[in-house]
Amino acid sequence: MASAPPGNWRRGWPRMVLFTVLLLSLVLVINGCGRKAQAPAINPGASEGPKEIRPLLYDRELDRVIVYYLTGDGRYLVPVTVNFNPTREVAKIAVEKLLAGPQGDGLKPVFPEGVKLQDIYLLNNQQTVYVNLTREFLDIKDARQADLAVKALVLTMTNLTNVKEVQILVEGNKVPEVAGVKLDAPLHRPDSVNSLLKDGNQKGVQVFFNDADARFFVPVTVAMPPGSSADNLPRAAVLALLAGPPADSGLIRTIWPGTRLLDFKVEGGLATVNFSRQVTGYGGGSAAETALLKSLLFTLTQFPDIDRVQILIDGKKKEYLPEGTAIDKPLSRPELLNPLNH
Repeated sequence: MASAPPGNWRRGWPRMVLFTVLLLSLVLVINGCGRKAQAPAINPGASEGPKEIRPLLYDRELDRVIVYYLTGDGRYLVPVTVNFNPTREVAKIAVEKLLAGPQGDGLKPVFPEGVKLQDIYLLNNQQTVYVNLTREFLDIKDARQADLAVKALVLTMTNLTNVKEVQILVEGNKVPEVAGVKLDAPLHRPDSVNSLLKDGNQKGVQVFFNDADARFFVPVTVAMPPGSSADNLPRAAVLALLAGPPADSGLIRTIWPGTRLLDFKVEGGLATVNFSRQVTGYGGGSAAETALLKSLLFTLTQFPDIDRVQILIDGKKKEYLPEGTAIDKPLSRPELLNPLNH
């Protein structure tokens, strides 16, 4: 017959059981704390698994961003630079500024009043940003307004580093469309901001003209001018600036009528533009000089191989333009595009 366990062992047995239970509980708690938070998939299908939500934060603080509003006549989207207190939540601030609309005269909001941002985030390691809006977004019934609003949001977001596409959500869910504009899949950056092409077969180039009030620079895609080639888009863009906007566009030309392009070349990031003497036909006025320079610089520096522009007049370097702007050295892109103080 087996002997009974020693008395000390019997008295220690409950303590050992309690210690084992506590140890197992502690291990489970530690393992649970080490897991990353999981979120349910958006409109999950049978094959979809959980996805990790990550906040969309920059690696450093920024104090400005480009957002898109409407011109005063409501015809065109305008990129504007808005300032705010330094933050890493640049994407969140950008959407909130976009939804709130511009402060001051000359521009109109793209979104109807009442649309708010609920959340903005990334899933896993994707470069798709999820923008979750309130249900007021679905109140848009006009197809053109919906198209402009969606385009403005996608343009604003894809200006940010590493954002490739945008998935719009409403109250946390995908919606198939709003006023006929499809939203069931992530949206890529559109090919143009404001297209003035008459049909889909036309070749176009983007340039910057003034809005109807000559207060803002508006990017538009116009048809390739006669004598230009798609193989030299920067030169084609300069010719389009000289031709001026289409008569029915409501936009204002930025280079004096009659100006001719005598020569154009690009070497080592420098575009040299040789204009005829008519380029200074405005004779003075800071607004005219600003329009000439900024429209030319914004237009040419949009091309990756151009970061500076040297202006020649009748083949020669001039020290100054009529209002005193020095042009004897290459000019760089202005730091701010249509700046607004918010």
